[in-house]
Amino acid sequence: MLAGVLAASCAQPTPLVVEKEVPVEKVVKETVVVQKEVAVEKVVTATPVTMKYKEAPMLAGLVQAGKLPPVDQRLPPSPMVIKPWEEIGQYGGTWHRLSTSPDDIRIPDRLVYEFLIRWNKDATETYPNVLEKWEANADFTEWTFTMRKGIRWSDGEPYTTADIGYYFEDILTNKDLTPTYPYYFTAGDAPAKFTRVDDQTYKLGFVAPYPSLGLALAGSDPREHSMHPKHYASQFHPKYADAAKLAAMTKEAGFEFWYQLYGNKARGGAAFKGNLDFPVINAWRVTVPPPKMPTVLERNPYYWKVDPEGNQLPYIDRMEHMVVQGADQVNLRAIAGEVDMQMRHLTFNNYPLFMESKEKGDYRILLWTKGYASDAVLYINFWAKDDVLRQLFNDKRFRYALSLGINRQEIIDGVYLGVTEPKQISPNEDSPFYWDEWAKWMTEYDPDRANAYIDEIGLVNKRDSEGYRLRPDGKRLAIEFLWSPVFGAWGDIGTLYQAHWKKLGIELTVNQVSRELRDERKDALDYELNVWTADGTTNPFTQTGLDFYTCREAMFENTVALWVDTKGKEGKEPTPEMLAATKLRDEFLAATTMDQWKAIFRKALEIQKENLWVIAPCTASPEVVVVKNNFRNVPEEAVSDWQYMTPGNTMTEQYFIRQS
Repeated sequence: MLAGVLAASCAQPTPLVVEKEVPVEKVVKETVVVQKEVAVEKVVTATPVTMKYKEAPMLAGLVQAGKLPPVDQRLPPSPMVIKPWEEIGQYGGTWHRLSTSPDDIRIPDRLVYEFLIRWNKDATETYPNVLEKWEANADFTEWTFTMRKGIRWSDGEPYTTADIGYYFEDILTNKDLTPTYPYYFTAGDAPAKFTRVDDQTYKLGFVAPYPSLGLALAGSDPREHSMHPKHYASQFHPKYADAAKLAAMTKEAGFEFWYQLYGNKARGGAAFKGNLDFPVINAWRVTVPPPKMPTVLERNPYYWKVDPEGNQLPYIDRMEHMVVQGADQVNLRAIAGEVDMQMRHLTFNNYPLFMESKEKGDYRILLWTKGYASDAVLYINFWAKDDVLRQLFNDKRFRYALSLGINRQEIIDGVYLGVTEPKQISPNEDSPFYWDEWAKWMTEYDPDRANAYIDEIGLVNKRDSEGYRLRPDGKRLAIEFLWSPVFGAWGDIGTLYQAHWKKLGIELTVNQVSRELRDERKDALDYELNVWTADGTTNPFTQTGLDFYTCREAMFENTVALWVDTKGKEGKEPTPEMLAATKLRDEFLAATTMDQWKAIFRKALEIQKENLWVIAPCTASPEVVVVKNNFRNVPEEAVSDWQYMTPGNTMTEQYFIRQS
């Protein structure tokens, strides 16, 4: 499914209920046309000013004690109204979840999703969230945004365009805080120009067309855009703080530089670093930070949404996270009924066990559509430290051999229970960008042809007593497959690769490490092969999807994009083919018709087909979601992807726990 309406189509139908899949022709139009603004009441149900709002009992007690203003004073004049998927919920309860590390607790970008614009649960369209509306001028060089009036931070202070301006004028332009200006606010190789009109309205101007900006704002990359409370964060910024006081605070906190203190106290994840004073606009806020266990979040008394009956959301009082050792423990404890609602780290190979135990565990199983091209992508380090391996990895014939040497059907049957299909990293079949020739390129199992490619490279004559090829330096041809136990049955896949590639004379070492060590080695380019997902591929218009296909993200671990963005000062110099693919990103963003997009996207896929920079075994499996039977308002169907901030796109603020 191609997920998404083009950013210029700011006139959205109601996002609150999507009953069925939207045809592609309604999702992506042949020519982008700026539509008329949509009145807020057509996007969300406006609440009458005279309505008496209701709140959770835990907050009502604070109001009665004089510790909190009445709910009518805490909510905006017209709160955003969220229609529940099943029914009006009940207040109370604790949402129990599991994580593999303190950094793995995905607040504020997955379990809450308070971006300016949001994706709906089916990833078929975007709709206003913090914003009331947005529109572009005729050539997409100027965008006007109108924020919802009356939103407050969790400390009660107003949330206005001053906070958005602070991000653009004091965060993005400060080299200590933002060494490289983000590409998602860049067009024509120039940064956005911020103009504040009033407390609710601001503009972003660009030197070149940027028709997909609205999609970018709903996606994962610019998520910090809405998370900068100027009234609070500016006390740690040298532009606003007294120099002597800031230096003293920095020293007292044990930091050498002010920007280290700022990152600890005033960035979006500050509460998880122990700063509980950091304000948010989320449904829940941290009250017990890691490393304390359980990590606890409690409702935000100033949350700015209600249900159709005027009940202030969220329904659930608290959220608790316990850290366990790896995805295996998450799966075992979920099977035992120890989570209320979770999808993160639940692997599809355990689906039979989940089904067998659902009555005993008192839960139900949902299978959401996973919006990945694959959830087990093989990433190759083209800058490997070993000279021989680096030369092999940069020879496309060797990459062809690795792909042809994979018995994909064995992986599909053994790991994915027969539900996936052989496929490279390609848009899905119902996407206008799908190209069958690339999707199926070298997915057949042909070890003879694979061996012939390696022979052609020159590793032809010598093998050791166990049948492994010998390198020119006499060493066995051995490669490390690095994986961490987080999002898939990657260890099982690595073990199958090990057997498959032995027939090619390659010894594969399958090495399990923690996610933290994996990330550290990845960032240092200290690996040979590693495995991860390919996010955002259901919608190539999103930044993550587009950047993957134009080789800016993940494929080269961002090192090529860094080289391009810094004009060679950082990162690794790309090959001509890599550079050609990377440049297509800017062409795509500047295009305005479907014919143009198709032509540019085909170029990207043709370059990938020729080079086979990444290798996938098959399509992604469904997303396994465990939900307790009394945990309600979780939709039966949804699209799950990092780009859509799942489960945030299912409106977690309206989940509730049935008390009786």
